Amino acid sequence: MAGPTVRKAYADSADGQVHYRYTAPTTNDTGKLPILFLHMSASSSAIFEQLMRTYTAQGYACYAPDMPGFGASFDPASDPPNIKWYIDLYIDVFFNSGNFPRLSQGCHVLGHHSGGVIGVEFAVSHPELVKSLAVVGPVLMDASQREKARGFQAFNKPVADGSHLTKTWEYLQSHGGITADELGLLQQETLDHVRAWQGRLQIYSCVFGDHDGPSLYGQVKCPLIAMCARDDVLWSGYGKMKEIRPDVEAVEVKGANFTPSRDAEGVASYYTPFLEKFLNQ
Repeated sequence: MAGPTVRKAYADSADGQVHYRYTAPTTNDTGKLPILFLHMSASSSAIFEQLMRTYTAQGYACYAPDMPGFGASFDPASDPPNIKWYIDLYIDVFFNSGNFPRLSQGCHVLGHHSGGVIGVEFAVSHPELVKSLAVVGPVLMDASQREKARGFQAFNKPVADGSHLTKTWEYLQSHGGITADELGLLQQETLDHVRAWQGRLQIYSCVFGDHDGPSLYGQVKCPLIAMCARDDVLWSGYGKMKEIRPDVEAVEVKGANFTPSRDAEGVASYYTPFLEKFLNQ
């Protein structure tokens, strides 16, 4: 696809190497804060490539890390205790290391599903860094819903006969809404989901443990926009957003559980005016 080049690189952390994708505008000083894209489980930063090209063409530097346990990033040596662990890692790597000057003044954050979980906790705990927040598929589970979801088990843990590979392929068609016509996306997500079978358990344990989405969204002070597809697994709870934040634009997009790649144009149709409004404040 023509447009800005999506590059890949690694950054060191105390726990291991973080793999990330990034794009840069042709001029170094566009006056626009960079965008940090945070992917869902069990995808990788690859899901954001189209959006990264779109926004770099508009003058934004874009960064999209692979969450630890996902993509080409390191595997945590032990289970992360909470979402704060992921946030602290990203702060050390991208904001405190001195290696990413574009991020030194803060950034916009766009998170998808569990990436949105990290994003909203990041926005609440570090408002000096997160200048605006967009969430595609917000997680708005109350304590009883989180309790019921605990004990989530991996359906595709590696087995000797390789049947977990077929299970993953079929799961993404039946639960993810990816059709056989979208062979490239189906292949990409199958590889990502197979790789992250354990990382998925780790982030879900944190989400179902103590992530109080309804409370956190009520605490976000920066500009906020929410998006969700009607066939997204999180749609059933999406109506809570307007109850919690009647002041926030909560819109419908397409693409089931894979909106950033399947409906990048739809996301951009809402996200671009949101960012332009931020710039004009």
